[in-house]
Amino acid sequence: MAERFDIGRDMNSDVTRNIGRDSGIENKADYGGNLSKSEGVDLNDGADGINVVSEKGKAGEIGKDLNEANDEQLDAILDNFQESNWSDLSLEEQKQSMTDLADFVAADTGNENPPEIVFRDDMEDGSYGGYSPETNTIEINVNMLDDSNEAADTIAHEMWHAYQEQAASDPNNPRASEYQDGFDNYITPDVDFEGYQNQMVESEARDYAQGFKDRLAGLKGAA
Repeated sequence: MAERFDIGRDMNSDVTRNIGRDSGIENKADYGGNLSKSEGVDLNDGADGINVVSEKGKAGEIGKDLNEANDEQLDAILDNFQESNWSDLSLEEQKQSMTDLADFVAADTGNENPPEIVFRDDMEDGSYGGYSPETNTIEINVNMLDDSNEAADTIAHEMWHAYQEQAASDPNNPRASEYQDGFDNYITPDVDFEGYQNQMVESEARDYAQGFKDRLAGLKGAA
């Protein structure tokens, strides 16, 4: 599982985002680079865990309502991601909001070894973030945090990849072999963009993240 998985959105807002999306152009599948300039937030270090873990993160139950048990908590977190509120937050407050959302997803998916969130200011333009199973980190480009919807989408999408990685290593998970096969045969967008978009590990991550985007849109509509 040495391959780094990128964020795989279907959106058209930019052409790089590490996948080239509809342009079919790929810079690289996620990114490595020197983390010496990075600022990390370790979700395992002193994080207040969320006690209620839903079943939507298990055995392919993608797309269930995210408000089954933690609706108030999730809405409070996502409230900061509303455009009108996000623009008033400092950079440190935006980072904290993304970390809070990552905490929520870690509990929602039952991730027992959540990744470290690393905020970087030396990433390529157009790159939002990506998950590295090699280091169990999610790297976030602090220069691309102007769009709160994309910020929330990036966290949810990459945290789902982190869950997939954990599930692939769990012999008790009924989909372990399926995830492992997906990683072993991972299609990078520079090789086959359509195949990249359609492969299970990427389509699942998009579906999961879409639930958060829909919830965020609902908050905006209710305001």
